Amino acid sequence: MSNQVNNTDATNPVTSTEHTITDTTGRFTMAVQDGQQVAEISWLEGRIILSNQSLYLIGGTGKLSVDFSEITTLSGQTEPAQTSGGLSKYVRIEYGNDVLIVSPADYDTFRKGLYTATIDGETLNCKHPAVRGGVVQAVSWTTARVSVREHQLVMTLNDGTQARVELSEISNVTLRQLTINEAERQVICVSHIEDNSTVKTQLTASERTCMFIQSFLAQGAQRSHTDIDLTELEQELLLALHSGVRPFDIPEFIGADVETVEDAFDRLVAQGIVDRVRVRQEVELNATGRNIVADAFSE
Repeated sequence: MSNQVNNTDATNPVTSTEHTITDTTGRFTMAVQDGQQVAEISWLEGRIILSNQSLYLIGGTGKLSVDFSEITTLSGQTEPAQTSGGLSKYVRIEYGNDVLIVSPADYDTFRKGLYTATIDGETLNCKHPAVRGGVVQAVSWTTARVSVREHQLVMTLNDGTQARVELSEISNVTLRQLTINEAERQVICVSHIEDNSTVKTQLTASERTCMFIQSFLAQGAQRSHTDIDLTELEQELLLALHSGVRPFDIPEFIGADVETVEDAFDRLVAQGIVDRVRVRQEVELNATGRNIVADAFSE
């Protein structure tokens, strides 16, 4: 692990320029380090601390800090109502050449704290609604300030009105390049239900803010590109493969016995989600599997 914390206070690594948002416990591990898959996954138990600037992990072998500005990809649960099992157990964080998996004991509190720290209070440009009922609306881009709720993104517009996106009402989240004021901008396009109508809301901000907002909204996006029903175990297997865990290490990674994992692999192969690479259970995601994970994480 990199970015070792130098703060001499072992009980409180948060510096004097920060403030603590969440202090919980859980487990964490590196799936990829320095661009290479970790040969043997080893979970560490310890404290998981979120400040307004960084994530701190404190385990028996030391401490790790990840500044939010270093994060390039963030993904997690897909169903807001899930609080245990499946994809809701983990947060996958890519930064630099590393991939970190964090499994907090209190996932909901951690999730809310993470997005509060990264996007709450941020300013963006918003077009709401850009489309209502399939009809393009004559609305202009306006500045808005973001507020994070448990299962809702709230944007307070310049005129004081609020635009709300309920995670449970989102059907699709995409990222597009659009020309705004003669400049190419990265735009998040959200399809969702509002007042019993299908609407599309467009959001644009800095690249970093867009990444965190897209990650937050993706949790409510339905997996509309596939009708394959997966068990919680099968979801965990796809998450592990997507995170770079070797198939032979997955039983230990998810805490299941080898026979159960091999049976699940057989089902995933039969459904055409993964391809068998060797006779023993060495598999890899194929196009269908990658689409399922992409729908789940919007990556």
